[in-house]
Amino acid sequence: MRAALAVLALLLGAPLLRADVVVLVNGDRVTGRVIGKITRRVRVQTPYGTLVIPADKVERIRRDDGNEEVLNVPPAPDPTPAPPPPPPTALVLVVSGHTFWQAWDPKVAPADPSLRLEVRLDDRVIASYTDVNLDPEDLPKAVVNSFVFSPERLFVSAAAGITVAPPELVSGEIRLPLTLPAELAGRRELRLAYQVNDAGSAAAQWRDVVLAAGEVALAPGGATRVRVQQDRGAMEYTRRRMRNVETFRATLLGDSPAP
Repeated sequence: MRAALAVLALLLGAPLLRADVVVLVNGDRVTGRVIGKITRRVRVQTPYGTLVIPADKVERIRRDDGNEEVLNVPPAPDPTPAPPPPPPTALVLVVSGHTFWQAWDPKVAPADPSLRLEVRLDDRVIASYTDVNLDPEDLPKAVVNSFVFSPERLFVSAAAGITVAPPELVSGEIRLPLTLPAELAGRRELRLAYQVNDAGSAAAQWRDVVLAAGEVALAPGGATRVRVQQDRGAMEYTRRRMRNVETFRATLLGDSPAP
């Protein structure tokens, strides 16, 4: 009797082991025997009767012989949108006070009497402003270059990823706007250097003659304004060279959020 019951159980269980699996597009599964031809409907014979399923609701049919028939390719999941890039940070240098200038005797003037203002963050050069235009009317019989923040007179360059806008004259102050990548936000060492060229323009050798430095806090996604006060001191010109040039001072007066 026990042997007979075991055989009967195997016979009843065999169709289930060899059953087809109908996978619906919503992820549900129906186990049974797919009967008839698949057209607009799929008929599945189950132990509880015949189930008729619209073909557009069926993703695939896994046959009991291991073959698989795909009726509807599942839609690809929506790609995860890339997070928006972090907003840039802005630095606005506000220059006020006296103009930096240099004068030389024509007999000993350098090959390139250009002047340059270099801006650095943590010893990385982020921008430079070069004035190559001479100003002989400022001091007759001398080679004179007065650094003028005039967009049509300056050659402006910027490091990769940094945007430098032309200088702006607002209420008697010079504003130098710079847009920096987000990774430069935070506390940084800001250094401004007026430079002269000790060589020709083809192979320039820039040397700092006036330096201003201080710590600034660059606001992430915002704008930081740094005031730069310039004082000429006792700088004067003699027959052959500038005297007391080291008395020209450029001072950073701290930072504040830009309006």
